[in-house]
Amino acid sequence: MNHNITENEIRLNTQTEAFIAYHKIIWSEIAEPARICSGGNIYHHTVPITGTTIHSHDFIEILFVLSGTLKHAANGDSVALKAGNIVFIRPVDMHCIKPYRSSMCELLNLSFSLRLFLTLSEYLENDIFLKQFTGPVNPPLFRMDDPKFTKLCNRVLSLNSISATPQYKKIKIKILLAELFTHFFLDETNFLRENQVPTWIETLCEAMRRPKNFTEGLSKMNKLAPCTKEHLCKSFKRFLKKTPTEFINELRMSYAARMLSDTDKEICSIAFELNIQSLSRFYFLFKKYYGVSPANYRKNARAGKNIL
Repeated sequence: MNHNITENEIRLNTQTEAFIAYHKIIWSEIAEPARICSGGNIYHHTVPITGTTIHSHDFIEILFVLSGTLKHAANGDSVALKAGNIVFIRPVDMHCIKPYRSSMCELLNLSFSLRLFLTLSEYLENDIFLKQFTGPVNPPLFRMDDPKFTKLCNRVLSLNSISATPQYKKIKIKILLAELFTHFFLDETNFLRENQVPTWIETLCEAMRRPKNFTEGLSKMNKLAPCTKEHLCKSFKRFLKKTPTEFINELRMSYAARMLSDTDKEICSIAFELNIQSLSRFYFLFKKYYGVSPANYRKNARAGKNIL
């Protein structure tokens, strides 16, 4: 919920190293959020339509959408969630939730410590699922259809109500987590596929194609990007198979090629216009992308030869 509410609500049990809660959220025009706890980790929230405050945790969350629709914003991108969706939220994910179409939604939250999570790799004697879990840029998202989803959620909720020692509850939670992670991150039919470039990357790339931006270079991209430098680099490598610097250099050299072909500007002036202070660096980059020196490219272009 907002950052303060999140800290108060999600406080891992020191013995089970986990926390399970049901949340009913009503979106409202009010300025301040409100919360009522009816016992048994059942919470009723009134949250501003602007959404909750962007936050992160030092533990892992699994979010189950029971009813309604909402937007989950994380790491500069957002997706619409509806009943049956399961989101795995990692400590590195900066996220929040916002209203989407419906005025109310119901969520089930299963939170647990990193230490508890790492014991799974020891139990499975394999860390493949860790890579599947931590690798994607955005929080892994899956969907289950009824009645499997309802059965799973009831099972999670039952862990709160069983009359047993904390040690026994912890065992039951670990068994459930092992099943969830093997199902979603080891079963090859459920591997997460992220083929679609996130909207924020498309928007950023479109902005960087403007000469006033790509001439300023990486510093401008970092200012425009809605995420950290590390996340930006990771996202570009995953979705575009190149670094932000490589993307910018491609734009710069494409622009240089047009200037060489269509204008009489001196080569040093073109390099300076592109904010490349070293002429030798400009020659190196241009030859890397076009296979010839800038001077030879201009000569060939004016002779009408297709060198590409």
